[in-house]
Amino acid sequence: MKLIFLLSGENVQLAKWEVIRLAEAYGTLKNFEHSGRLMIVSWVGNNFYHRLALSHEVAHLIAECRLTELEDVFQSVKIFPAKLCVRVKSFIRINRTEIERKLGEILWRRGATISVSEPRVIYRIYINSEENCYVGVLKYVVNKKQFYLRRPNVRPYSAPFTIVPKFARALINLGCARRNMLDPMCGTGSFLIEAELMNISSTGIDFFKKTISGCAKNLRFFGLSSNLIVGDARTLPFKDETFECIVTDYPYYRSTKSPSDLVELYEKTSEEFYRVLTKSAVLVTNIDVEDYFKNFKLVAKFKQRVHGSLTRRIYLFDKN
Repeated sequence: MKLIFLLSGENVQLAKWEVIRLAEAYGTLKNFEHSGRLMIVSWVGNNFYHRLALSHEVAHLIAECRLTELEDVFQSVKIFPAKLCVRVKSFIRINRTEIERKLGEILWRRGATISVSEPRVIYRIYINSEENCYVGVLKYVVNKKQFYLRRPNVRPYSAPFTIVPKFARALINLGCARRNMLDPMCGTGSFLIEAELMNISSTGIDFFKKTISGCAKNLRFFGLSSNLIVGDARTLPFKDETFECIVTDYPYYRSTKSPSDLVELYEKTSEEFYRVLTKSAVLVTNIDVEDYFKNFKLVAKFKQRVHGSLTRRIYLFDKN
């Protein structure tokens, strides 16, 4: 099966890797193409669309063509016994309404029932350029409103620079967890909230009792439960290979922090993370940390600008 993913424009590379990792976790990824905000994936497996955060929608690819060939394609596409409509997403300047009207008219002449207001089947056209168009049947639309309803400022306990729900979910997806997950520096609980909502059993640790108490309030606020422990990420109280993945956001230390303290933090957590993991670690930092995690395989690195003086580094590591 070939699928079209319309990726979010907020961080296209991160959105692409979210699709790749989920496709690998839920089935077999045969190959993929990536062009701008469109990603074409050849894949077989179980549905993972409900987990997506940085894609807007998914469609089943039925044809690729030039812009001038769209009408010919619609002379032969399957007519479903349900109300249909045609909707166009274009990345070039074009009259989308006119294209939708012409293609809908072709379907109507072929016997289709057209409904713009209440369609059961939507033919989705993605126009990258005059030479590059994709025709698909819409399969899934990501509920973006859910992330707004879980934004950090509505929670009873908050902290500066908290990762927003959409990106928290995407980072969990990078880690490929399906069964369980650990956040050893859990803070306000952004990763734990998203994990629990995806039915991934989550455990959170933080050094400060006050933070754990606040994190528990946030989880209860959303009707969720989780295993929370006051502890130190440098000495984790778990057996070897307990968790599928670790997803965590390191403290954003300033330049006044002792360099020896930073070295100890990253070196010891690297050892502990490797010990308790079976699969992957997704780490967020404000400094480059590749040298501290050489025991892992670096799969990908992303950057996300927060404000003028803070750019997050997002690391995806797999256990060798």
